[in-house]
Amino acid sequence: MKSKRILIIHQDEETRREMHSILSHFDFDLMYATDGLHGLYAAKENQPDLIITDIDIAVLNGLDMVDMLRNEESTKDISIICLHGEMDLNYIRSARELEASAFLIKPYLDNSLIYAVKKSLGETDLKVNKERRPLRYEECRAQQLAFINYA
Repeated sequence: MKSKRILIIHQDEETRREMHSILSHFDFDLMYATDGLHGLYAAKENQPDLIITDIDIAVLNGLDMVDMLRNEESTKDISIICLHGEMDLNYIRSARELEASAFLIKPYLDNSLIYAVKKSLGETDLKVNKERRPLRYEECRAQQLAFINYA
């Protein structure tokens, strides 16, 4: 089975390394961009299965980039997880309106990222914790996961 391709867009190198460290334990093909414009081009060129983007990124902010991707035929159906450093209801609302599959508030726990990624990719094995059982909704809320769309 082909590895799922994930594009991570974040300007902070340490954050990209942390995500790599968390997600490299799974069979994902990881790609990176450092700003919204490069992320937009990378998404169009590489057609990832999932994009994880910070909202506060340089050149083109994350929400504007997501809006552009949603209006492009070739990228409109890519699953997207948005990240932000605070619980900003306007950003959360905007991400939902743009049909982001999840919204994580930094700093998030490793399990929250893994759960959001797996759920966004439509995977059924959502076991991400020590007990090897899926996280319950209440646990996700406690772990800085603002929302996950279940559509």
